[in-house]
Amino acid sequence: MARSAAAKKVAKAASTGAGGKGAGSERNILFPAAMTLVALLGVVLVLVARDQRSDLAPAGNPGLEDHWHTAYDIFVCDEIDPTPFGNDSVDDRTGIHTHGDGLIHIHPFVSTVTGQYATLGAFFNENQTAFDDDTIQLPSGKVISEEDFTCGGESVEIRVLKWNQLTAEKPAVFTEDLRDVRLNENGQLVMFAVVAKDKDNSEIPRPDDSYLRQYLNLSVEQQPLGQEGESETGPTLPESLEPDFETEEPVEEVPESSEPNND
Repeated sequence: MARSAAAKKVAKAASTGAGGKGAGSERNILFPAAMTLVALLGVVLVLVARDQRSDLAPAGNPGLEDHWHTAYDIFVCDEIDPTPFGNDSVDDRTGIHTHGDGLIHIHPFVSTVTGQYATLGAFFNENQTAFDDDTIQLPSGKVISEEDFTCGGESVEIRVLKWNQLTAEKPAVFTEDLRDVRLNENGQLVMFAVVAKDKDNSEIPRPDDSYLRQYLNLSVEQQPLGQEGESETGPTLPESLEPDFETEEPVEEVPESSEPNND
């Protein structure tokens, strides 16, 4: 009986040992497989996130390496506002700013204002000036709203006219999503117009481009690049070339050219 009981114990132990070995072997196989699956899922998630970032990434120009310029004017009812927006380049945060010279300087410091994000909205954000489809704040600080401003007793609307090139004959005209109008070429002209709703676009003058033409011929070293230490840099121009915003009239003669590409 003792030998029989001992034999049973040996057989049971052998059976248990074999089962344990099988379970351990299965665990040794499943763990690496699970880790491999987790790694594959991680790779898939990274690729998906990269594609999403690519869709949101700035497309087109300007890029971080560009340094462009756009001339602008402001037309209210029937008159050009002679005052440019003030110099906001001293504490510039993005690279789309003005030096108080009637130009929008476009040389992005950060990717958030490159490509399709280089817009009039980015300029007004940097300038800390109100601007949208219904409101525009003039350089004087006066805020004009379509709701309560009139021209000769007539209701007004705010328009943006953009000549995509200096040689463009006719502008692209925008009456909505004005903050999204792109600054996507060097040497563009922009007119901010507050006019009666029935005013024909042909009655809105082209911005004065004389200073821009002179400016585009300057070397990079002569162009203002923002702030150096405590002193502000600026264009190295003979005094006679400085624009006179008090007396200059917009150029009415328009050079022959191809039509601009509408945005």
